[in-house]
Amino acid sequence: MMTPDRTYSSFKVLGLGDNVVDRYLNAGKMYPGGNALNFSVYARMLGADAAFLGTFGTDAAGRHVRSTLEELAIPTTLCRIVDGENGHADVRVVDGNREFVFSNRGGVARENPFTPSQTDLDYIAGFRLVHTSCYSHLNLHLAALRNASALLSYDFSYRWQVDELIGPVTPHIDFAAFSAGDIGCERGLEALRQAVSNGCSLALATFGPEGATAYNGVDFISVLPKPANVVDTLGAGDAFITATLLSLLAAGWTRGNRPSADAIAIAMEKGRQFAAEICGIDGAFGHAAPITANEQV
Repeated sequence: MMTPDRTYSSFKVLGLGDNVVDRYLNAGKMYPGGNALNFSVYARMLGADAAFLGTFGTDAAGRHVRSTLEELAIPTTLCRIVDGENGHADVRVVDGNREFVFSNRGGVARENPFTPSQTDLDYIAGFRLVHTSCYSHLNLHLAALRNASALLSYDFSYRWQVDELIGPVTPHIDFAAFSAGDIGCERGLEALRQAVSNGCSLALATFGPEGATAYNGVDFISVLPKPANVVDTLGAGDAFITATLLSLLAAGWTRGNRPSADAIAIAMEKGRQFAAEICGIDGAFGHAAPITANEQV
């Protein structure tokens, strides 16, 4: 596993929003995950001072995610705990690739959307970068989050392909990530152009086995995946994004200063290395727990 980078130890970063357990039905196990939570865990694995802020349920899944973060020494200051089901997604793995078969769409986090208070915004202001996602139910608050944060990154996953998200979201963020592996290169590149024209410093599209391309308003920079011994691809995209973002911070990226092509190329190389390592782990980052009888489907 990649050695934590001491350069990152002073970087305070925050995963804000979604957390789930990925329930592997064929194995009877559940693993912590979610775009924002994965960012926090991967950033900590890479050596950053990472925290998480979101909403947990009171069921076994929610308790397992909370205990995992405690074990990993990732602070959950100001997190909400709401009675009910934690977010979960049901997964089957076929030839190392995961297939999602059901989701409760965030559970209590969807039913009780996170509304940032002034206390939350003051807390967020203490981080160099805040990362959230389309599954975090925070789109209505992005303007306030941008005002509070030094840098705000956002993972659109594949939802930008079916929902009108790019126009409303990208004016409020500094970094946009798009999953585009199933739609072809040209549409993915157009999403990058649109995001940057709306004010993003940098936009990134991942194309699965075709690699990834970033755009800073001037240059398109591409990288192919690093060959890996694939156990499970879950989390590989989040790992790529996290390592890329931390490398850009190390290169001095700040709001209003678009990263150079050289800095982006170095960052994406770090991203592909870390993504390849994460592909060798069950779940997004391990930490399995059994699916209890009353949670079986």
